[in-house]
Amino acid sequence: MIADKVISILEFEKILQKISKYSITEFGKENLLKLTPKSKISEAVKFGNYVTEAKEALIQTDIPPLEYLPDLIKSISNSRIEGAILTIKQIKDIDLLAAVSRRLKKYLKTSCQETKLNSDFSHLLFSDISFEKQIERIFTESGDIRDDASPQLKKIRTKINEKGEALRKTVNSILKRLSNSMLVQEEYITQRDGRIVLPVKAEHKRHVKGFIHSESATGQTIYIEPEESLELNNELLSLNFAERREVERILKQVTDLIGRKSDELKLSLEVISEVDTFFAIANYSMEIIGVFPSLNENEPFKIIDARHPLLIQKIGRKNTVPLDLEIKDDKIIVITGPNAGGKTVVLKTVGVLSLLVMSGIHIPTHADSNFWFFDNIAADIGDQQSIEDDLSTFSSHLMNINEILKTSDSKTLVLLDELGTGTDPAEGAALAAAILLKLHEKGSTVFATTHHGDLKILANDQEGFLNASMIYDIEKLEPTYKFRLGVPGSSYAFEVARRIGIDDAIIEIAKENLDEDKNRIEEFLIELEAKSNKIREKLNEYERENSRLKGLTNLYQSKIKFLENEKKTIILNAKAKADEYLKNINKEVEQTIKRIKETNAERSVIVEEKKKISELKKENENIAKNDTEELEPVKLYVGDFVKIKDTTTEGEIISINGDVAQIVSGKIKLRAKLNKLRKTKQREQVVLNNYRNYTAASPEIRIDIRGKKPEEVEYQLLRFLDNAYANNLSKVEIVHGKGTGVLKETVHHILKKHEGVKDFEFAKIELGGEGVTIVSIK
Repeated sequence: MIADKVISILEFEKILQKISKYSITEFGKENLLKLTPKSKISEAVKFGNYVTEAKEALIQTDIPPLEYLPDLIKSISNSRIEGAILTIKQIKDIDLLAAVSRRLKKYLKTSCQETKLNSDFSHLLFSDISFEKQIERIFTESGDIRDDASPQLKKIRTKINEKGEALRKTVNSILKRLSNSMLVQEEYITQRDGRIVLPVKAEHKRHVKGFIHSESATGQTIYIEPEESLELNNELLSLNFAERREVERILKQVTDLIGRKSDELKLSLEVISEVDTFFAIANYSMEIIGVFPSLNENEPFKIIDARHPLLIQKIGRKNTVPLDLEIKDDKIIVITGPNAGGKTVVLKTVGVLSLLVMSGIHIPTHADSNFWFFDNIAADIGDQQSIEDDLSTFSSHLMNINEILKTSDSKTLVLLDELGTGTDPAEGAALAAAILLKLHEKGSTVFATTHHGDLKILANDQEGFLNASMIYDIEKLEPTYKFRLGVPGSSYAFEVARRIGIDDAIIEIAKENLDEDKNRIEEFLIELEAKSNKIREKLNEYERENSRLKGLTNLYQSKIKFLENEKKTIILNAKAKADEYLKNINKEVEQTIKRIKETNAERSVIVEEKKKISELKKENENIAKNDTEELEPVKLYVGDFVKIKDTTTEGEIISINGDVAQIVSGKIKLRAKLNKLRKTKQREQVVLNNYRNYTAASPEIRIDIRGKKPEEVEYQLLRFLDNAYANNLSKVEIVHGKGTGVLKETVHHILKKHEGVKDFEFAKIELGGEGVTIVSIK
């Protein structure tokens, strides 16, 4: 069981609040806000897969037919109580529940046909159109009871209209008579206690026979029910009572109908709320470009390109520095680096992402990430000082850590911030080392931040420990917030002091007072970090080049495949033509022999026929000779210009090793056997000055990736861009659609990194606007 204070420290509830805004139903929102990590890995995976299926449905089809539904559990439960009558609003809400349930069932069966979301939930949803019609025939569009809701109600309301009209005529006649006599205050009629009355001047009340109901606040007006209208008023009031009783009878009838279906309706409300939760998280996933990573405790704990959800919300995805790490056997991670460099953010990111994944919620990371499932997450982050309990910061930290040591095991993730601070540095470092060693003994997975140099040495020497640090830009004297595994970091106290304006003389005095060995270690770490940064930059450069070359290789291989298929087609066609040609020759020879025999031909005829046969043989020999010449080897030398047989590729031989020649064609070097090469007479025959002139097929200038997932388009886009670059295209179009903006952001991220891209912009509004990106190729 994860403690509430840990969930609070990691701000898990803030993320749930954000997701709950996507909920449609009241019950769905409540479910979301109550979400907690699952107790079993299978439950988290199952929940996460439901969300993934909901997300795919949103991308490929339409939004689910959900509508706002209040919490109807109490109303549905009350419908089963003997003599209970639900209000019109309650009945209308339950009728809406039935309609939403029926429509959602249809949506799951059509839009989510081959999913567990459909098979596990659709059959639980209430669907009874006759139930809805029985309720809907009673109410008008505005929610009032219809006159024809029952024959008796129609009869009563007809009488009410008749009596009401008669009463109004009677009272108006009295009012006109009294007005002429100046006895009424004003010429209007009103109601008191549901009965029609006249406003009579107080001084004339004795002149009007009837029942006094009330008087005005000033006492100048008396409201009198005239004697002539008394009977009609009584009859109308009686009819109103009868109408009320009939409406109650109708509502009771509908309440009983709901009561008989109450169990199905309750279950349906719960299922709708559950499905609403899945789709709310799916919508959130689309906003943060989230995925549900694998949960496998037998594989390394691997986080790729992950971001803290609240940082994305606060400063945007582009401005949030991603986190990458991978651990397996070394489970005690000691993180060092400067203050305000992002160490605590790493702890919180690892912690909250683990909480979210264990709850089945998508997170902003790469799909290849893998998380471990923890039974418990313990944390000591932030100022734990307690004024109420009279505890210092250090004492409060120790009490918290003591509890962590008691409850931690191999299934616990422990997050410790600024371990060993708040007391004597030497004693604090020793105590911190002992705490980490004990947690290692228990098999816990630990991420701990510190400034103690002794812990860096411990992490370097102790098996199962691993150093990590936050990269600091030494040239700019500012943090990069990038996490690096395997290398300890300097605290950069002097550099940070210099950056914020502390006098250099003070800094020099501080350096003189620093322990010489410690100073050398810090200088070594700073130098090591500078070298590491340069190596990393080179590595990134090599990776970018490798990615580009892979794209070119894939492009070349696809073109080779195209040419090989074309070669097979040509050979098959040539063979078919040759067979047909030989067949015709044999047929012609046979016909000639037959004619000679049948006509007993003269010598001149025989000579003529022999001549035809000789010509056919000669033609056949010429074809064979040409084929033979094609196969005869030609002596080739370095510097010769050659063509690879069965392709359009030409180039210059730059070296020969045995029976293999190395050829340069533009910027590409190729190897080919000598017997596959044919010497070209002139270099001008389609010499490739640049690989970008090479085309085996017409290059594509437009690609449509709408409807695809971000993780699916990277390879396709790289190949498309490399093809455009290789074919010397100046501009190409990428159609990604507007949608949620996920694909657009992915496309622009790839374009920024590609070396062949000069710049890019959205198309004009009439040509697609923000749904199409125009790319300029270098």
